[in-house]
Amino acid sequence: MLRRLLLAGGLAWSLLVPTRAAAQAPSPAPSHATQDDARERSRAAFRRGVAQAEAGDYVAARDSFERAYRLFAHPSILLNLGIARAHTGQWVEAEQDLLHFLADDGGAQPDELASARAELAQTRQHLGTFRLHVAPDGARATLDARAIALIPGGSVDVRATRGTHDLHVEADGYVPVDRRVVVAGERAPDVDIELAPAAASGGETTAPPVGRPGAPAPTESRRTVGWFLVGAGAVAAGVGVYSGLEAISLANAYNTKGSGSSYQDQGTKQRGLVFRTAADVAFVGAVALGGLGAYFLLSRPTPSKAQAALVLGPGWTGVAGRF
Repeated sequence: MLRRLLLAGGLAWSLLVPTRAAAQAPSPAPSHATQDDARERSRAAFRRGVAQAEAGDYVAARDSFERAYRLFAHPSILLNLGIARAHTGQWVEAEQDLLHFLADDGGAQPDELASARAELAQTRQHLGTFRLHVAPDGARATLDARAIALIPGGSVDVRATRGTHDLHVEADGYVPVDRRVVVAGERAPDVDIELAPAAASGGETTAPPVGRPGAPAPTESRRTVGWFLVGAGAVAAGVGVYSGLEAISLANAYNTKGSGSSYQDQGTKQRGLVFRTAADVAFVGAVALGGLGAYFLLSRPTPSKAQAALVLGPGWTGVAGRF
């Protein structure tokens, strides 16, 4: 690899020679002076890059070759720039530089062309392509925070290093999308993204139909409340049956002659009254809760909000609310 850099380094001297087009169409003296100065500074940066590459510092060499090309955009610089970028892992940019060199440098030597083709083949082993289609038109996309040029209504081939990448797509008035894209080979699976419109107000997404995120729909809420009330009514009915049986048992014991002392008879009577009252209250609550539960289960929701609560008090029970 270093040998190819040094071979290309010999072209630095050619940067001092005006191109054939420049010789045939001379420019005014001030323009020639400016071009000569830029060519001289480009030549110095180019030779500095060759020396840095020879020392193994490809990051510094890449920067020097980039500066040389900015000062004087001679295509022969791109061979060394592409090789240096490949050494620093900039595979996409290296491929572009080498292709540009092969297409534009008509005066390159055969060994330089061979070096460029060999380097290009190695570089492409680290790259892959996936086809990206984004809707709507006007959307913006980035891959690893680098912008992708999209084609309205069409697809684009995105060149990327092999591995996992972060794709971000956004558009005004739409919900942005973030997706992981895996490029495992020369051709990766196509990626098709269609952004969903945001809510009409403020670009926010549409909220659930009830008060808090994730809450059940109104119909489901009514069914839940209905079954809860029916269950509560069944429990109340069970309490009523138990209390009624206890009240009957105590009444039979109280009415049986010779069951005990007068004090014991009075206690039995009081306990029987308590159980009878509890049975009455429980049965009334069971009927009320069961009826209200059936209402929630069988009726359809109305625009008004139904509110209900079970109210318990000393010796009585009931349901309070409005519909």
